[in-house]
Amino acid sequence: MSTIAAKLFLPRRGDPRDEGRQDAALPPRARRAGRLAVGRKPPEGGRNAAVTWLVLGALTLAGRALGEDLRTKSPSFLDDVAPILINNCIGCHSPRKAEHRYDMTTFDGLVKGGAAGEGTALEPGDPDASVLVEVIRPGGAPQMPRRLDPLKPEQVALIERWVAAGARYDGDDRGEDWVARWYRRRQIGAPETYPHATPVVALAFSPDGTRIVASGSRELTLWQLASGTIAGRLRGLPERVEDIAFSPDGRWLAIAGGDPGRTGSVEIWKSNPDGTGESERRLAEANDSYFAVAFSPDGTRIAAAGSDRVIRIFEVASWKPLEVIQDHSDWVVDLAFSPDGRRLASASRDGTGKVFDFAKGATIATFAGHASPVHAVAFGRDGSIVATGGADGQVRLWNPDDDGRQVSAPGGLTGEVLDLRFGPDGKSIIASGNDGTVRVFAAGVPPLTLPGKLDWAYTLALSPDGQTLASGGGDGGVRFWDLERRREPWLLDSTPGHRVASP
Repeated sequence: MSTIAAKLFLPRRGDPRDEGRQDAALPPRARRAGRLAVGRKPPEGGRNAAVTWLVLGALTLAGRALGEDLRTKSPSFLDDVAPILINNCIGCHSPRKAEHRYDMTTFDGLVKGGAAGEGTALEPGDPDASVLVEVIRPGGAPQMPRRLDPLKPEQVALIERWVAAGARYDGDDRGEDWVARWYRRRQIGAPETYPHATPVVALAFSPDGTRIVASGSRELTLWQLASGTIAGRLRGLPERVEDIAFSPDGRWLAIAGGDPGRTGSVEIWKSNPDGTGESERRLAEANDSYFAVAFSPDGTRIAAAGSDRVIRIFEVASWKPLEVIQDHSDWVVDLAFSPDGRRLASASRDGTGKVFDFAKGATIATFAGHASPVHAVAFGRDGSIVATGGADGQVRLWNPDDDGRQVSAPGGLTGEVLDLRFGPDGKSIIASGNDGTVRVFAAGVPPLTLPGKLDWAYTLALSPDGQTLASGGGDGGVRFWDLERRREPWLLDSTPGHRVASP
């Protein structure tokens, strides 16, 4: 168990400096009051002295009783029990890995149990009849957690007391993902200044082209392009922001991300012209990261996907779910609507790209030529060509209307292709990768490597007028190129308090 987890739920030990003090057992507030009273010397030999000491004695006894009550009160599931289960049990009993068919990430699932002891995992009020308690006790058969040290006696005792008190859930919905809820409650904030570089893995230009948004640590930073100054910081986000997208009208900002291996979400924020924003809603949740989010060109729908392999479509007007697409066998890491909004392309770690046709309600093309994870996907200007890039380092072009036939492979990078975009002419392809290069591929001419090598070139964004290209790097910097003049890039250091070395 980690030190942080221990501080969350283990009883607070007394301060050694309190030993021998009459008020050491009192709660902090009562302790302060007691010291104020004791500090006054009572009048000698008077009736007031007796009254004073009687009052002080009553206060001391009441304070001790209050302290004892606090130490023996019923444990809270979210405050006390959940950290124990997260650190010791969730690794084997979640939707990703439900050993013995036991998924305990919802409270209903925790109570129900798995293949062994189904229906008796928890018996509120009776720890001895609860299989969950039986297997965590010394000598439990089977002993849980497996492949980890046994729970400490105080942890077992706490869970026993919680079950004996009724095994109550103090969240909102017994069917919700309480693991995700617990991580959200931690409220770990974004740093004021960054002690080291944070890779920029997501970028987006505002629809009017005046601002750019960059991913940070549990936040987004918004920058005014004309001045290169920070306009705002949107905080309270997941540990990692994996993708961001503006709605076409600029009103909404969609954010996909998560705390890897723990929780994932798609959040919708109101986007204000002055660089501020307000959280509107959490659109989707999962027990691992969301990686991709995209608005349809007309702004009426939004698509999101991630580690659960599912693509979800929502209506923007109501934020209600419209469709679920389940056609990938591994993480879905990138999404792109066709220019007319009738199709959706996806890239997956399963080694394929796919195109879903909304009118037909089916996948109409699968691109399997990479034979390795596909990281990025994009539609050409007229929607007749789809570009993909992946771990094989190649950029490939496909015809979605010809059974996913590969049209060409214009070239690649020396490392993996992490992102790609069609250029402003609608025909050239711009790709970036973990070799730090940003390269332009166009028919009939050699590939052009843009000046200014990055650490890793994680992500690309093209301004609405098609003139400016931006790329986020592993060093926390954002490089900008003027695609018409093709001059040396200019650098924006998007990590407050940290300086990027050079363009």
